[in-house]
Amino acid sequence: MMFKLLSTILIIFLFLVAGCSSNNDKEINSGTLRHLVSKALTGDPDANEKLKGLLNNQHINKTDYNNFTIDSLTLKSTRYYSLLLEYSDPVLNRFAVYDDKLNLYILDKSLNGYLSDKWIQMGTRNFCFVQERFLTKDILSLDRLSIYELKDDSVNLIYRSLSRFADDKGTSYQTVETVTPKFIVTKMTGLQDRALDNQPDTFYYNMNAKEYLSKWNLFNSYVKQQVKEFSIIPIKPQIPSDMLENYNSKEN
Repeated sequence: MMFKLLSTILIIFLFLVAGCSSNNDKEINSGTLRHLVSKALTGDPDANEKLKGLLNNQHINKTDYNNFTIDSLTLKSTRYYSLLLEYSDPVLNRFAVYDDKLNLYILDKSLNGYLSDKWIQMGTRNFCFVQERFLTKDILSLDRLSIYELKDDSVNLIYRSLSRFADDKGTSYQTVETVTPKFIVTKMTGLQDRALDNQPDTFYYNMNAKEYLSKWNLFNSYVKQQVKEFSIIPIKPQIPSDMLENYNSKEN
């Protein structure tokens, strides 16, 4: 009798363990991820816990987002999902990368303006390019490019710099031309400064910072000067001044 009881308890225990393991290993898809975010936005604590704290109290019942997109990339039988959540208030903006087991690889709360993202494969390397577009001094339009690399089961922000500037004189660009393990080469076009127009800039990989950095950061310096010299009394809400001082900082 005692043996049968112990056997029954053991069977139930193994069943429960197997059930928990099955739930943890259950693969998600983009629809599952979107549903979880929608539940978390309504204040469901279990959904937000599964999302590893993607949202905070400010997001509760804030379903008036401008953009909510999910994109994906498959690598070595694992599917990775990039998630972009964009609001009029940039404090609420989110960029995150999960895998198909809902493991969170990166959560970036520092993005501003209108957001878009795209997975890009270059040889054996895999990147997610995220573009921001926002205004400063009411009419000056800026884009900022952030590059996140998916590598060795991790996602890291490896590059961040302005990529476009538009004013009443025209539009200038900084385009990523080459990406290698040691450096990224960009090219600037459309600049009013003829000495800089069509010139390259090189961002070298910094092992300590784990990102690509330029000694001169030519395009950012050019844009900063253009914004400084543009005289207007702004009316619309402005991008914080500390961001304009540090366009390529990971902390913004």
